[in-house]
Amino acid sequence: MIILSEHQVARVQAHLARAGLNEQLSTELLDHLCCAIEARMTTGESFDQALSETLKSWPIRQLRDLQKTINFTTKTKPMLYRASAAIALVAGICLLSPFTSVDHSAPLALDHHDHSSDYAADYSRFDPPTASPIAGVDMKAALSSGFGMRKHPLTKRTTLHRGIDLKAKVGTPVQATAPGKVIYAGEDGNYGITVRILHEDGYVTAYCHLSKHVVERGDRVILGQEIAAVGTTGQSLGPHLHYEVLKDDVPVNPLALVD
Repeated sequence: MIILSEHQVARVQAHLARAGLNEQLSTELLDHLCCAIEARMTTGESFDQALSETLKSWPIRQLRDLQKTINFTTKTKPMLYRASAAIALVAGICLLSPFTSVDHSAPLALDHHDHSSDYAADYSRFDPPTASPIAGVDMKAALSSGFGMRKHPLTKRTTLHRGIDLKAKVGTPVQATAPGKVIYAGEDGNYGITVRILHEDGYVTAYCHLSKHVVERGDRVILGQEIAAVGTTGQSLGPHLHYEVLKDDVPVNPLALVD
């Protein structure tokens, strides 16, 4: 695993400093950019190549736009105004960032097509994703890592953990936590084998580090339907299910939705 040296991190910091960002945003983006550079270096690129290609996607103007977007979002969206600054940062990044799946610090890439026509009459009853993704398992009891800011076990940097990790053995069935439509099923960089499901009212659920998936993109699923099996693919220290819930592209704590 590649970790940037202090000198290399300082070069990334210099780029952020030229954008004149506030301290919190600069700190969060430093971690994001460093992770992106490290990911590129694992493919064989030199530091200079990885730095150059990463910063092409984050020019000074875009960094300043990101800060303006976050400031605007927290002032105009009541839900985000009450949320933590870290969540607001994720909302802004989702709006402006050209993420690729190789960047493990990035939010899961979403399908932004208009899916309003995807829901037929049998999907007219809205069921938010409140169930456990592992049948018969209490999420709180199986929790090994919670939602929120934490020190990443591999990079040792403090980042936003955008979901929860649930302890389970390889091969344990994973189920859909609400009715919906599969919008992604397959390999997704450091998330490993992943399934993403679009639900009504702007919800998307993600099931990561799987050993396999038994649904495909375009499939409709019902609450409790088996969609995959627990694994340890991607950037994972051992068998577990990483589970995310996003509302209007913003990560929310899955445990907050439990009845």
